[in-house]
Amino acid sequence: MSALFNKDIVVLDVTSRLISAIAGCRKAQSVYDVKACAEREYDGYSDGEFFDADAAAKAAEEVLSEAVNASGTSARRVFIGVPGEFVTLVNRPVSVTLDRVRKVIDADIDYLIAKGGVFEDDSYVLVNSSAVCFSVDTSDKLYFDVRGMNAGRVSYMLAERRFTDLFEAAAKRAGFKDVRFVATPWAEGVAMFEREHRDATYVVVDAGYLSTSVAIGRGEGLVDLKSFSMGGGHIAADIYEVLGVPFELAERAKELVDLNLSYSDDAVLVADGEHVVYAAEACEIVRARLEYFAEIVAQVLDGGDFPTYVPVWLTGEGMTSIRGARAYIAEKLGRSVEICAPKLPGFARPDDSSKVSLLIVAETLSKDTFGSYIKRVFNGGKK
Repeated sequence: MSALFNKDIVVLDVTSRLISAIAGCRKAQSVYDVKACAEREYDGYSDGEFFDADAAAKAAEEVLSEAVNASGTSARRVFIGVPGEFVTLVNRPVSVTLDRVRKVIDADIDYLIAKGGVFEDDSYVLVNSSAVCFSVDTSDKLYFDVRGMNAGRVSYMLAERRFTDLFEAAAKRAGFKDVRFVATPWAEGVAMFEREHRDATYVVVDAGYLSTSVAIGRGEGLVDLKSFSMGGGHIAADIYEVLGVPFELAERAKELVDLNLSYSDDAVLVADGEHVVYAAEACEIVRARLEYFAEIVAQVLDGGDFPTYVPVWLTGEGMTSIRGARAYIAEKLGRSVEICAPKLPGFARPDDSSKVSLLIVAETLSKDTFGSYIKRVFNGGKK
């Protein structure tokens, strides 16, 4: 099929453990056909730096080529997710004055958002702009349906240029001519929650293997975004260091431990013939790391003065697979914590959240301006 009429979508998801490529298309509203998925483990990143940037770029090129070949797509546009550690969020109040009292059209919305999207620091690239809320000069009420607005608060998401340069070059080596970027924390909020849910403040904590992002969203934008280098891999590392067992055994212990249970002191969680991990000791180590994790998340939430009734949604591969972790984090936060995951058949686990969210958002961004996207949101997906 000619690339001109090709409706396939290709996305690249970069997490702190995996680089994944998905090729697929939208069949109907909320129905997606994933034609191919390829992924590679790599060294990851910490504190906004790749441990081996060249290896990350090579993995990206390989999975993109593999996904394209397996799917048979002729698509030459790719959307690359930018993880939270490489995204800077800027919120700005922006206003426009219309020539007369009239209905606002999509072009007005696009102009409003573009008006505030000028940044002079060339070490960052503007990748996404999205409205948090809108207001009209005849009312103090905030509107999330933009029809009738003439002012708003817009969140601008900037990606570090060294990230975009690295992966744009990899995508072009894989044969893509049009390379676009999407802030992954923003995509997760927009893709996994319905509009009614986003009318109020929501919090998504994506805990990965080495990195975690805390995104506070409202409307179609982000109110705040913070990231820190901690994830499930640090729990395994704690077990490895404290108990002096091989790292592979520590990983198994992390996955097998159940914080809901009270273990006897001699209960063995896992062993390899030479080394033994006792369940009670593993629980103590895991709880200590989760408590530290919860303290950092709490600092982010307390800094924004968000009410305790605002629920926290936990996703990603780092913490969600640990039995009892959700309840323990909720106890330490003093907030309701629930696990969220996408609803795409075959990709319905929390560790699929980022790649599926990118696929859903990319399908919309591939053909719409932001104004028409907002219109679809408020018309149940209809244009």
